[in-house]
Amino acid sequence: MILGIDPGVRKLWYALINPDLTIVDAGILLQHQTSPTREDQFARIVQIYNFFEDLLQKYTIQTVAIEQLFFTKFNQNNAEFVYGLRWALMMLFSKNNIPVQEFTPIELKKYITGNGKAEKMLVQKMIMKFYRLQDIPAYNDAADALGLAYIGHKISK
Repeated sequence: MILGIDPGVRKLWYALINPDLTIVDAGILLQHQTSPTREDQFARIVQIYNFFEDLLQKYTIQTVAIEQLFFTKFNQNNAEFVYGLRWALMMLFSKNNIPVQEFTPIELKKYITGNGKAEKMLVQKMIMKFYRLQDIPAYNDAADALGLAYIGHKISK
């Protein structure tokens, strides 16, 4: 199975797929509308770490594809949180000998659509096609997590 993760400050999307592109599990963590305070950042990181640790115990994951960070407006508190979260997850996957592939948003768009500057709607439509979905993913980030899992699948073949 391949795990795609789109980490963020307010939302973290994940998608777990089989090699035949069936979606095994997908969802969202961190559904908070506000950025985490310094006080609750570590608790959130532990919560997410535990979630993925449980996922690893439930499923055999061959590879992980995660989005590299891109901050257009630098916010030190947000950047520290997301970098800390990513490194906690990197440690978890490394500890379990699961290779991790990293892709920038531009690489994701280019791989999925052929154009690194593609509109989000085109990415969503391509994800619908790849996974034979009837409905457009509700959020851009959901499509990104599915896209990352798709790329991880294609590259790990």
